[in-house]
Order: sequence, then C-alpha cells, then structure tokens
Amino acid sequence: MKNFEELGKKTWMIAAYLLIMAMVMTMIGITPVKAAANKTVVPVKVVFNIDNKVVPAQGINENADEFLKATYTTKLVATDGTKESQAIIDKCQARLVLMFPDNELQNPLKFSGVASEAYSFDEAIPSLLNQYIIEYDEALAGNYQLAYWYEEGRLPSVDKDFEANKPSFSNNGNTTVPSSAKQETLISAAENLIQDSLESRLPTNVSGHDAVFGTTTNTYGSWLIFTAARADYTPHSGFYAECYDAFVQKYQKSNKKDAQGKPLNEGFDANEVAKDALAITAMGYDARNVGGYNLIEMLTNGKNPSDGYFVKQVSEFAIDSYNYLPDRDHDYIHELAANALAGSVSHSDPLVDMYIMEFQPIAPFYDPNAKVGDEFYDVKQAMETVLIPYFTRIQGYTGLFYSGIEYNNAWSNAQSFIMLGTGNVDIFQAEFIKNGYTMLDQLTDINKSFSADEGQIARGYEAIVRAYRNQNKLFDCTDVSNSTVKVNDAIWSLPEASAITAANKAAAQQGLDAVDAVLGSLDLTASQKSNIDMTKYNAVKAKVEATEDPTDPVEPTVPTVNCLYRTHIQNDGWEKEFKANGKMSGTAGRSLRLEGIEVKLQGDADLGIEYKTHIENIGWEDAWKANGDMSGTKGQGLRLEAIDIKLTGADADKFDVYYRVHAQNSGWLNWAKNGDSAGTAGFGYRLEGIKIVVVPKGETPPAVEAGTNDLAFINNN
Repeated sequence: MKNFEELGKKTWMIAAYLLIMAMVMTMIGITPVKAAANKTVVPVKVVFNIDNKVVPAQGINENADEFLKATYTTKLVATDGTKESQAIIDKCQARLVLMFPDNELQNPLKFSGVASEAYSFDEAIPSLLNQYIIEYDEALAGNYQLAYWYEEGRLPSVDKDFEANKPSFSNNGNTTVPSSAKQETLISAAENLIQDSLESRLPTNVSGHDAVFGTTTNTYGSWLIFTAARADYTPHSGFYAECYDAFVQKYQKSNKKDAQGKPLNEGFDANEVAKDALAITAMGYDARNVGGYNLIEMLTNGKNPSDGYFVKQVSEFAIDSYNYLPDRDHDYIHELAANALAGSVSHSDPLVDMYIMEFQPIAPFYDPNAKVGDEFYDVKQAMETVLIPYFTRIQGYTGLFYSGIEYNNAWSNAQSFIMLGTGNVDIFQAEFIKNGYTMLDQLTDINKSFSADEGQIARGYEAIVRAYRNQNKLFDCTDVSNSTVKVNDAIWSLPEASAITAANKAAAQQGLDAVDAVLGSLDLTASQKSNIDMTKYNAVKAKVEATEDPTDPVEPTVPTVNCLYRTHIQNDGWEKEFKANGKMSGTAGRSLRLEGIEVKLQGDADLGIEYKTHIENIGWEDAWKANGDMSGTKGQGLRLEAIDIKLTGADADKFDVYYRVHAQNSGWLNWAKNGDSAGTAGFGYRLEGIKIVVVPKGETPPAVEAGTNDLAFINNN
C-alpha cells in the first residue's frame, strides 16, 4: 500500500516543478520585466495545434516514452483577438524560444497511451511553457511591449496564456484473442518473472529475522514474505520457520499483557497486523496463536487503530485467508459494491491504483453467473458495470495500464493484476486486447523498485497466473494443506472440559480422535508445532480419561487406530496429504494410474501394517512393505494393478483391515480384507483410487455404493 506522502502527487509534483523553475530563474538573474510607462502592452498567448495519434497496424513502437510524445505546432496570437494586436505581434517577429536551449526539455507533452476521442493537455502545458520565453524585435515593436506570463511573474494559465485543441488517440482495432498455445507461453513467462523477481528481492542469504524486521539497507516486510510463500518461493531451507520465530518475537517483544499476565490483543497497528496475518497464514501457520497473540482478534475487536490506508481492505483479506471466521457477515463487501456502483470513494487521490485498492476486496466474491436474489449479485453488478469496464478504459496501447500520471506505471499494473486475478476475470478476452497486445506481452522489469512493497509486481502476476491455472485465489490460503490452522480448528471444536460427563465422554473422545487424525495427516515442522495451542486438547483428554462410564463393558476397550495412506499419481506425483480412514486416495474421472503407495497406522494399539502391490511388467512384489514404506515404483511410469494388505503386531487379532480399489473399466470394486487381493489380474488395468479402513475385529466396513461389483479382485489368468 502507498504512504500518505504519495497521495495527491499528481498535483504537487507539477506545482513543485513550477516553483523550482521560478526560483532558478531568480537565482540566475532572469527576472520579470514590467512594461515601460511609455509603451502600450499587447497581451500574447500561445495556441497549440496538437496532432492526432493513431497506433499503427504494424511496427508499433513499444517505447512509450518515445511513442506517446505529442507532435504539435505553436503560434503566438493576441489575447484580445484583434487584428491590430495580431499585426503588432507578427511585425515584431515574436517567437517562442527555450529559456535554457542547452538543457534537455523537461515534461514534454505526452499522451496517456489510453484511447481518447478528445485528449486534454491543459494540465500538462503549463509546466512545458514555463521553460519558454517569448523573444521579439523591440525596435520593430516600436511603442508596444508584448506581455505574457513570464513578463508578469506568474505561471501560465489556460485561456489567458495558452489554448490547445483536444486531439484523439486511437487504437488500430486489433483485438485478436491469442491462441491457447500463446496464452500458455505468456503465462509461463509471467511465472518465470515471478521467481526471478523474488530471487532478486529476497535472495538466499536473507534470514527470516531480517525479512520480518528489515535491515539498515532493506525493508523486505510481510507483503514480500506473503508473496514469496504464495508463489512457492523459498530462499533457503528453514526460511519460513525463521520468519515465524521472528513474528513471535515481534509480538512478544511488545509486552502487551492483561492483568493476569496473558497476551493482550490491543494497542497494535491493525494495518501492520493484517499484513503479518496474511504472511503467517501463507507460510502454513495459524495467525490466531502467534506467541499467544491472536492477530485475527486484533482485526475484529476494534481496539487496534491504524492510520494506514486501506486497513479495512487488507483486514478483509487476512480474515478470509483461511476462513478464520466462517459465519461472519459480509456487510463491508456489500458496502464496497454499493460505493462502486454509486461512484463513491473514501479518498481524493487521482491515481488509478488507489481507486483499485479501494474496491479489491469485492473481487473474490465475483460470480459472473450470480442472479437477482443471490447474496453477491451486487458484486456482479459492480464488477460488470463499473470495475471491469474501468480496467478496459485505462488499459493502454500495449496492454498495460495508465496510472493517472504515467503510462505503464508498475504500481497500477500490479494492483490491476491483483484485482483481475482475484476476480478470476479472463485477461485474454477480446476486451483486454489492445492493438494485438495482452497485458502480459510486456512484462515489468524486475529491477523496478516498489519502495515499501517490493513484492508487489510478483504478487500481481501471481494473482493472474492463479486465475489462469484455476488455482486458489491469491488471498485464499486454504490450499496451503500443511497448515496448523486445521489442527487448531479441530482442537477449538472440542467441548469444554468442564462440560464432559459420563454421558458425553464418547463424543469427546471422537473429537480427540479427530484432532489426532489431523495431526497424523500433516507433516509439521517443530516450528509449526509450536504454533498449535494444545491447552484445550490436554484438558479434554485428561477429563475424558478421568471420567468413568458405568455403561462401559467389562472387557478392555479396543485401542483407537487411524489408518493413513497416500498414493503417487501419474502426472501429479505424491499427494501432499495422507488420506485417512476410508477417504479416497487417488483421482476420479481423470484416468490417471497409481504408481506407488505408502500406508501407516496411528494410535495406541500394538499394531503394524504390511502391503505389497502387483506392478505392470513386474508382477507381485517379492517382499512386503511396512509402516509407511513405498510399495510400487518410482520414475518408471508403471501402473499398479492390485494390492494385498495385512495387519501385524500383538493386537493384530483385535482388528480387521479392509480395502477397496477403483480399477480401470471396472470402477469401484468391493472390500477385500486381511491379506486378500484387491484389483485385477490379466487385464492390464490400472488402479486409479483406493480406500483403506481399520476397524475392530468383527465390525463391518463402510457400506458400498449401490451397483458396486460383488468382487474385490477380478482375475483373468
């Protein structure tokens, strides 16, 4: 986000320039000249005749600084419009000349790069004219003296000192949508730029501590960390653990505590907190427990004021980043949609990116298929009648965006990309093709500086790439599968320990088992485990163990067992998460073979598990694999066709293991158990999915779907 100093810079930059020019003229001895008492003043103004500009069909000059320069002629005319005054001006050979001819002309007239039927240069001309003076032959002028802005010691003003036509800037009409192959090439180039940019901004030698706190020469910061995490960029092993430890240090160092000495979620800067929460969530950590501090509560309790611009917008992204508050209302989204439709903004800054950031939070809620009566139909209206047309209007001649000050402004490009990407807007549709250019044909130079937000352009491209590849939207971090949010959610879903009785302890135990299953399905680092608040879990477990149930059978309770498994899938590789207790591992409807499998058990039983597979061209494996070892092949592209699974250990006689597979051309087969084969033989059919469950001895497995084949194994040999 921008700092306050950047607000309104279009106005003060021009004013500052003119003031400096006036000071320079005074310093070097050029001062305004008053009209002589015995001479008649003839006011003069400059008339600009600016040429129209048309983007050519071929050979387009992509150098905007050159191509957008306006060509024009000027003429000095009498301000009063009389023939007599004009004759005097012509007679004395008045002409417009540079004040400092050896210096390069500053602020030449330039088109914005955006199509316009009548482009006004009235705001740009004063800074141009202030570099000129009017020369004329005083002898030929006789008893007349020409008067203009410099002679009168003031800045040029429209109508009084100059007038200009309003030329057009026209595109060539080429809106051809690129082929699928070209689109893929453009997206791949953007992906490469993302990584190159992050390597440049966040090199391998930057520690997580410095990334959070900055150094004397570099700021880095949470936006850059968030962007790197979302783009799967890791500077070095352990970097994000270092970042999390630094965030913990940051909040604990504040020493904000309540009367009981517990962390107090008050008195922080909400804008900073929101960005920290986004980075922490994207890294795979829970922003609700950062060294005991709850950053999400800070964003909702109204006790963390901020002077930061767009704090509400960034807070929206943070709160929704892992569905932290699933039942909350979205009044603010509807408020923004209404403001967009009404043309209302909360600031007066003329810059494009400031307008875009105002409304960015509504983009993730955009559904082009929404109908009247749907919750976010107002968002659809705002996007399709106001915001998307706005983007097409400010998109310039080579597909990039005009900022309100300059063409191809990197801030405006980045923020436009973020909103279009998070809205899943198709950037390759004809409306976004300008003169044959998409917005990805000219990628931003990775050396372009963004001062307070060095990850901004990479974040913009990441939003576009995610939309194109149908991935989670930029700020939706629920695709970070190895996240502690899942564990803390499961823990906080447990009943209060004080409410556990003999009547409901079984349900409480199921909740504990659910937490254990989530923990077992994740591959958490020691740093991530420190982000989990086990207080409630431990209290509930202790209460369950201490609560007697008079209805319990005399026989010992069968230990709890969770079966975890994952497969190596053609094209996809290993699944990121282990599936558990009858959930499908593999794919459905994609015709992809399973090539390997890992199975393990979790629980308090003395139990192990062994398995072997029938492999294309190899047949049955010679040896059983056990307890998480891989069965199958790696890097050979060979399909699994069948599998045997059995239990081992002292408690093996207390359980049954059931398993069923989805086989090519056969669909789901029935359950096999305890070492029997599941799959096919003699057909060359691939396995595409598998479900495994371990149940107490004698219990039946989950019911199968109607129409399921009665057989667990089909043999054609």
